[in-house]
Amino acid sequence: MTTSLITPADPAAPVSPGGRKGRPDSRGATAWRDALSIAGVWLLLIVATTIVRPDFLSSQTLLAVTFTMAISGILAVSQALIVISGGLLDLSLPVSLILSAWATVTALNNGLPTWVAIPIGIVTGAAWGLLNGLIVVFGKLNPIIVTLATGFGGLAIMLIFFKSAQIPSTSELRLYGLGRFLGLPNVFWPMVIVIVLAGLALTFTRWGRHLRAVGGNAQAAKARGIDLRRMRLATFAGAGAVAGLAGVMFSAVNPSFTPASGAGFQLIVIGAVILGGISLSGGKGNLLVLLLSVGFLATIPTSIAFFGLAPAWALVFQGALLIIAVGIDGYRLKRTAR
Repeated sequence: MTTSLITPADPAAPVSPGGRKGRPDSRGATAWRDALSIAGVWLLLIVATTIVRPDFLSSQTLLAVTFTMAISGILAVSQALIVISGGLLDLSLPVSLILSAWATVTALNNGLPTWVAIPIGIVTGAAWGLLNGLIVVFGKLNPIIVTLATGFGGLAIMLIFFKSAQIPSTSELRLYGLGRFLGLPNVFWPMVIVIVLAGLALTFTRWGRHLRAVGGNAQAAKARGIDLRRMRLATFAGAGAVAGLAGVMFSAVNPSFTPASGAGFQLIVIGAVILGGISLSGGKGNLLVLLLSVGFLATIPTSIAFFGLAPAWALVFQGALLIIAVGIDGYRLKRTAR
């Protein structure tokens, strides 16, 4: 089974059936519309929950939301890099998360210092991403199928080698995970830094321009001298390293976890990416809008609890929003192709 990683359409210069270029790229205006839309719906959710339960507006709610945002936000950046590069989706991110957390905890339990354990976790994630990239690039296979298969395989391997993992309670990493800075969880700030730095890099660096070019039109990028294989391998490895950082943060805030502990992140991460306006066709996306979508989706479980509904309803609402976001993305692609 073979497939292109990239759709042939160039979003920056759509061509009409008559051969003329379409309207100029309105990426900035679209990002602003997405940001305002998400912020408006998020505010509406906050207001509605506050009307039902005035105690919703509290420091505990803020802590709960930012805590939920921390890991899912970093994973969303990893997923966003794959999508923008034209790699469709990486369905193995939950395994990358737990594998990196497992490597980090194993290093700490074997007496290695924190400053060594953290890079081990990040490198583990990068190695996992590189493995996916090698299979996709040299096997010329669909990334969704590949990462689905490696996700199942990685989960099976972890189930064979460990049932649960536990971070040393006195380790510096665990103490970091329990701490706060400026009233918010410590693990929230690495997420903000990753989103801001990755967003700036996508916009202002040569690497970012190449990533968007490959995602927007692979053949045009190749004609400009961009090495597609190297770029795609670097993207998968880099996205894996970001997921590895998420695994390190995950191990810091979870005293113990199992191989299946990362499954709950899949929906919120994919939902945040698509809801944030990052098109599945590749080549475009704004990571600062992604921060808003992560915050909105992270608020839903807390609001559900205040409404007195079962926690499973959060998955229902997040799934419905994912369907709506995919529909909007499809509509935009059709409108651009005209």
